[in-house]
Amino acid sequence: MDDFIQVKESQVHHYRNIPLYCKADNGDYVLYKPKGKYINFTQDKRNLPPQFFIQKQDSQTAVSELQKSFNTHLKQCLNSKGLTKVKSILCDVVTEAMSRPSEGSLKELPETIDIMFEGYGHNAQLLKKLTETSSTDRSTMDHVINTMAMAMLYCSHCNLSKEETRKLSLAALLHDIGKTKLDANIVITNRKLTDNEFEEYKTHAAIGHDLIKEAGTFDASIAQAILEHHERLDGNGYPRGIAHICFEAQLIGLIDSYEYLTHRSKVHRKIKSPFDTLNLIKHEVIIEGKFNRTIFKELCTCLA
Repeated sequence: MDDFIQVKESQVHHYRNIPLYCKADNGDYVLYKPKGKYINFTQDKRNLPPQFFIQKQDSQTAVSELQKSFNTHLKQCLNSKGLTKVKSILCDVVTEAMSRPSEGSLKELPETIDIMFEGYGHNAQLLKKLTETSSTDRSTMDHVINTMAMAMLYCSHCNLSKEETRKLSLAALLHDIGKTKLDANIVITNRKLTDNEFEEYKTHAAIGHDLIKEAGTFDASIAQAILEHHERLDGNGYPRGIAHICFEAQLIGLIDSYEYLTHRSKVHRKIKSPFDTLNLIKHEVIIEGKFNRTIFKELCTCLA
């Protein structure tokens, strides 16, 4: 079995503590850059090998180093670059974290939340504009980042503590992590799912809960919020069909529904305007009793 995995060319300049290898003509892997050095991209690019590899045993360390580098770049960009660049870096951070979810790949996300909180946490206009900024062909990552931004916006509007904001923002960012374990044809599709496919899709909440519990580094409320974010107060949600739902799940479930309807277009359903979406959810709040009235009222106020 091959003990090496290829890394993206666009990412190799982030690695300092990871040895990088290239392939010789005979197929052997040859050390190109030892641990402790960066690749010098000011040299003639024609001298660089076409592909770079790392040892599988270094993969978790590589993900952590990559995310730390992304976080550093994110911090630098918050005040000097546009929202498109910030959104792109956030997508990079989340993509790497969820590529192989584990304690190692997720441990840098709290720092990402802290950076976003310090930069944008009390600026409602920037948070709103961030949700309106799209990254290229990464709708799944867009969705969780938008959900995180709106959760942070809600927390700022309600004057919640930094610690509570951090937990809610992390839960929002991780609420769909269970989808990483599902068939991509079910998660990323423009068509309506079959009944069997939807039953499989509904398992993502429980899968996400288990992934966060296994990571062991997050507050228990985050795992619970992930498990319950598709539950509804009328007891008609999933995966357990319960009516008693934690506050974190109630908030994230409401934001998740709002973001999905205003940003995700399907063949069988067009994107709705924010006004039409809030009117639809208002019906679900008042008539059907699916969502919490107070949370809905506060969300409407901070989105206005």
